Order: sequence, then structure tokens, then C-alpha cells
Amino acid sequence: IALNKQYNINGIIISNSTINHPKNLQTVLQDDDFLSGKPLRDLSTNCIRNVYSLSHGKIPIIGCGGISSGQDAYEKIRAGASLLQLYSSLLYQGFPVIGRIKRELVECLARDGFRNITEAVGADHRK
Repeated sequence: IALNKQYNINGIIISNSTINHPKNLQTVLQDDDFLSGKPLRDLSTNCIRNVYSLSHGKIPIIGCGGISSGQDAYEKIRAGASLLQLYSSLLYQGFPVIGRIKRELVECLARDGFRNITEAVGADHRK
């Protein structure tokens, strides 16, 4: 990832939607329609992982794309996201999804011995 310091990048959002549809996805979408939500989850998490690695963890990453559970959020954090953005799950499940994701995320962090989110950011890169 090439970043020019003159642009003063303070963070990057990865990845809200894509027009690259997984081959195994059965959908009514056309080839140029945007894909978002759960079908984007793994692709988004892999993009987060790659950007975190290429930037050596020096750029804050806002992870989004398919977050509908605390486990989804946790995987993006471990991949390198320090913030998260919800859209599809909020649209389909309403505001209560926020509290549920937070509770489940706390359980994931505790299960793996993290005291807070900051400790877990990029943890997959420290294996």
C-alpha cells in the first residue's frame, strides 16, 4: 500500500461494498450491482488483514462489511480494525443489534484474555 504523507491520511474504511461477487453466491444481482452485508464479511476481513499488514498497523482501519454479531466484529478487530462501522445489520435488525454485538464482543475478548479492544487490534498478526 503506497501512502503519500502529503495527504495526511488519518484512517481508512474497509470495505463497505463491492461489485466483485463471489462465484458461489446465488443472487439476483447484476454483475455491476454492489454487494454488501453478510456475503461481504470474509472478503472484507481479508482486506482489513492485508491493509493492516501492508501498513504495518500504522493507519487506523475502520472495518465494515458483514458485521452482524460480536464474533464478526471480533474477527475484524483481530485482523486489524480499530473501529467498526455497521450498516446492513443495523438496517435489517434495528438499533438493538448494537447492544447485542457489544455484549458478544465483550465475551469474545474475555474468552481470549484481552482486557479491551485495543489489546486485540491486529492480534492475528502477532501469532
